[in-house]
Amino acid sequence: MSHADFIHLRVHSAYSLSAGAIKTDELVELCRDERMPAVAVTDINNLFGALEFSEACRSAGVQPILGCELALRRDVGETGVRQARAEEPYWPAYLVQNETGWRNLMTLASIAHMDTPSG
Repeated sequence: MSHADFIHLRVHSAYSLSAGAIKTDELVELCRDERMPAVAVTDINNLFGALEFSEACRSAGVQPILGCELALRRDVGETGVRQARAEEPYWPAYLVQNETGWRNLMTLASIAHMDTPSG
């Protein structure tokens, strides 16, 4: 069986409130139907759906790629003095390669989740 030429590396699931709406089983079914060998879910500041996503992918023959988008905010000006108002954050996606990466990402996501102001 041939595979698709493209792998999504930045999918927001229903666990990314206001950013994604697809449920895990629907995502995995779409990937299987399109013969995608792998897919990454990079929810915003959380890893809540990682286990569900991983298990669903494995049972459908799709390689799960775990990840997360974490806000990075630079609040130091060019002179090295803290700015009064921080600029908008960047949202890089961090993808897990191995168990060490998974542990590191869990630590970073926990910090991000606890330090993100609500509302």
